Amino acid sequence: MVLNKRKSIIATLFFILSFNVFALAVPKLEGRVNDYAGIISKNTEAKITEYLASLENSTGIQMAVLTVQSLEGEDIASFSIKTAEKWKLGEKDKDNGALLVVAYAERTVRIEVGYGLEESLTDAKCGLIIRNVIIPEFREGRYSEGILKGIQNMGGIASNNVELVSDAVLNGTDEGDEALAGVVFMIVWLIFVLAIIMSKGGIFKWIFLSKVLGSSGNHKSNLHIHTSNFNSSSFGGGSSFRGFSGGGGGFGGGGASGHW
Repeated sequence: MVLNKRKSIIATLFFILSFNVFALAVPKLEGRVNDYAGIISKNTEAKITEYLASLENSTGIQMAVLTVQSLEGEDIASFSIKTAEKWKLGEKDKDNGALLVVAYAERTVRIEVGYGLEESLTDAKCGLIIRNVIIPEFREGRYSEGILKGIQNMGGIASNNVELVSDAVLNGTDEGDEALAGVVFMIVWLIFVLAIIMSKGGIFKWIFLSKVLGSSGNHKSNLHIHTSNFNSSSFGGGSSFRGFSGGGGGFGGGGASGHW
């Protein structure tokens, strides 16, 4: 009897977790900079947009920025990978996309990296960019500067343009953090899988998940989960794409997160 009660409690917790995973819909991709939280100045937004357009034109690397007012209870890692997969940043045959996500209310930031950039823009480098470049600016209330510098460091590393990369990122060593990030990712992923299995209709979702994992080869999981349609008014955005869209790139969970 006690064992059954424990199982019931665990199943309930996993169900709540699975509900939160899908709580926040993916916003529309409005441009290279999607400032739904309203924390980037217009002047800085123009600078970021100009730099990212130049980066894509010269290298094919496609990056974007997303800020939201709140994650509404969702974990930033699950939200950012969900967004990256839907936006499909990067070229289809190269998967050379990256996404910088900032959640203002939760004071958290994440860099999501496409498969093709994982060897250069490693989890460790992403962690260094967040901790040594972005967060120091955010703690002083300089969100525009932090995002601009963060994007420049991301682009500099991805394109091998060291002139744009901070010394604190070039010379930093976070090998231990990279290993820890991998462990955390695996734990979160296992919880996510168990939540699917224990939720209503979980066995069918698990069969679908197994097929996806079986066809992913040596890549990380590339599961594409369709959520509810996004209501642009919840983020304050319009409906136009302003001539910018993803190129079909794939993501598998590479990157790093941090808090300020």
